[in-house]
Amino acid sequence: MLKGLAELALLSLLDEGPRYGLEILESLRRDAGLALAEGTIYPLLHRLEKAKLTRAEWRLEDEGAHPRKYYALTRLGRAELVQQLADWRRINASLDAFLERRRT
Repeated sequence: MLKGLAELALLSLLDEGPRYGLEILESLRRDAGLALAEGTIYPLLHRLEKAKLTRAEWRLEDEGAHPRKYYALTRLGRAELVQQLADWRRINASLDAFLERRRT
């Protein structure tokens, strides 16, 4: 389940604009509350790139700095995000109703 939530959160984050790996990891930990290991994020990014949901490019931000690999959503990635959000909202609403059934 965490894998699916991490993918949804990652796609949502990249919908805001391109990010590099550690920036993505820090945001998912801090803002989404996902306790992801560093070794988890890169295989996920690679899988999404292979599925053509993201694209990656190396950037050199400042002279003397080391290059960073930035990831961005593709058109297919945005469509996947829309579908996953719809699925999440449906599942979340159903589960919430189920869990609240005895409280009303």
